[in-house]
Amino acid sequence: MENQAELTRMMQTYGTQLLRLCTLYLKDRMLAEDAVQETFVRAWRADFRQECSEKTFLTRIAINICKNYLRTPWHTRRASAELLDQLTTQIPDVDDTLLRAVLSLSQAHRAVILLYYYQGFSVNEISEILSIPSATVSTRLFRAREKLRSMLKEWYYDEP
Repeated sequence: MENQAELTRMMQTYGTQLLRLCTLYLKDRMLAEDAVQETFVRAWRADFRQECSEKTFLTRIAINICKNYLRTPWHTRRASAELLDQLTTQIPDVDDTLLRAVLSLSQAHRAVILLYYYQGFSVNEISEILSIPSATVSTRLFRAREKLRSMLKEWYYDEP
């Protein structure tokens, strides 16, 4: 990256989207903030060669950082989701059924769902971000949708 103004522009343009993605990926807001900060530090140091869009470039870095965070022993020693569910929340009457279902998917399926539906990437862009073939992305999307459909069949109203 050439200058600080360019980095500031990228942070203002993509910061919120990356924070949302990392939060959904890591299931922890504070850890997601660290991941986004590290994403921009790595982008600052990296040589962006215009082979893909800035958004794809930054998303690829962010997902790799999230994957690294999930591999650390610290992450595996954290409190379970069931324990966290027992805590009372400040927001009453929020239906987070869909979000919980998405977060319960395997990492591979969750990643494609988050990138496709929450971030708006195309199958080809997801393929580039995750460094997997487009056909694999399509298959994972199909399987993830099927799993979500079976998990949520009682939750949504389906017209005949």
